[in-house]
Amino acid sequence: MANVTATINSTNSAGPKKVSVSVPSATSSNRLRSLSDVNATSLSDGALLQYDASTDKFTTRNELNTSTGPITFNGGNF
Repeated sequence: MANVTATINSTNSAGPKKVSVSVPSATSSNRLRSLSDVNATSLSDGALLQYDASTDKFTTRNELNTSTGPITFNGGNF
């Protein structure tokens, strides 16, 4: 994680006010599967993304569809 540096200057006699800094957590609003152009309904371990022009979305797959036939792969377990 990067270091966060801040300079607080106070122009009153009471001194600076309390300052808090927090790091955002991974909420549903910043997850890949929350994006409107990602279909992750069949998400499983080792899945990769493949673009599907017929739906105009990226789809999670463990089998890639190609013009010469499907390629099945195991992306591993995590």
